[in-house]
Amino acid sequence: MIDTRNAILKAAIILFAEQGYEGVSMRNIADAVSISAPALYNHFKDKQSLYVAAIAEAFENKSELLLQALTGQSEPLVRLENFVSRLCKILHEDPDFRRLMQRELLDGDEKRLRYLAQKVFGSSFQSLMDLLIELNPECDAHSLAVIIIGMVQKPFELNPLDRFFPGSHRKHSNPDYVTGQVMGVLSSYLGKTA
Repeated sequence: MIDTRNAILKAAIILFAEQGYEGVSMRNIADAVSISAPALYNHFKDKQSLYVAAIAEAFENKSELLLQALTGQSEPLVRLENFVSRLCKILHEDPDFRRLMQRELLDGDEKRLRYLAQKVFGSSFQSLMDLLIELNPECDAHSLAVIIIGMVQKPFELNPLDRFFPGSHRKHSNPDYVTGQVMGVLSSYLGKTA
């Protein structure tokens, strides 16, 4: 029973990442796991509950890992670098997570976006804002947090296109390289060095 549930969630994550919420049916997921549609409904009452469970599974530990990076005992700028590094590695190493995030932003379903912002990433986002205020009490912490996440996310999202840009190099998709680039910009903005 647990194995079937896990198989359903893994198949759902891949399908939702590839095709988006609207592009996937319960029948598609049942077929991917080689079970009947009624058997699928024994595990999940509807597509929305399956989707929420798949999101929770895909994002499992991601928010906690980001929160740990932000709340350690290190100096504030080191914690910020730890956060940027951890987010880079998550986006690089888990393409299904990255695609699900992209899909959610593209689909724009308010209920699901609110769930992600409040239930999945709310604590880590608040901790990021708190850290930014600690680094610079005068900053617009919300806006800067969104910009930081965007600076980290975009190189990985643009990777399929980036490789055709003039001057492209393999290192541009390396998480450590991206971390260094982002931290260079942030250190300059914040007037701080690690």
